[in-house]
Amino acid sequence: MTPDAQALWRPLGSAGGTPVVDTMSRQDYVHLPKQTPRAQRCDLDVQGLRVNLSWRERVLVAALVDDDGTEHDVARCRDVDQAGRWSVVWHYALLPLQVLDDPIDVAREPSGRDRWAWAVGGPDGRAWQWRPAGRILADRMELTRSGESRPAVTHQLRPVPAHPRSPAGPPTVSWDERASLAEILLPVMWVLQHAYEDLLPKQQRVLRADFL
Repeated sequence: MTPDAQALWRPLGSAGGTPVVDTMSRQDYVHLPKQTPRAQRCDLDVQGLRVNLSWRERVLVAALVDDDGTEHDVARCRDVDQAGRWSVVWHYALLPLQVLDDPIDVAREPSGRDRWAWAVGGPDGRAWQWRPAGRILADRMELTRSGESRPAVTHQLRPVPAHPRSPAGPPTVSWDERASLAEILLPVMWVLQHAYEDLLPKQQRVLRADFL
């Protein structure tokens, strides 16, 4: 199956969820040479679609996997280090993506209820906000379509960053009935790429005592 952009952005038609089990430990990350051709991160089952996520020389790539094991790359990270405003102390890296030939651009929102949220822009005028959610410590990351209040995709974080008694179990990603495969991959790839490279947005808020 050769994927096309229309299929990747087509709504799946039903809500669902799946575990996101990262096979790379922090120790593996620390000792992984940058030029490693491939390092496995996780496999997803999205309503019967098999997706493999792996690092290719530390660039995160998502690939659809056929029944015979053939892989078709559908998305990759375009890692751009960019310090936002007020980041005198904390390094903050924005992480644009590429979904087939479509660029996914991100910018930090420097105002509003969460100054560490990302404004995300995609093809054909699609737009989202990616933000941490939780009372004080984030236990999930939410991707919400522009103009909507209910998240389209929710990535439950496990362990919860900076939580001394984090709930057990693997991380999960869940989606609503209008979510597309591409929308599901966006937050999963961002969390996997940031897991050991720098702090997630809400963690930075906590460490800066920026709770409001």
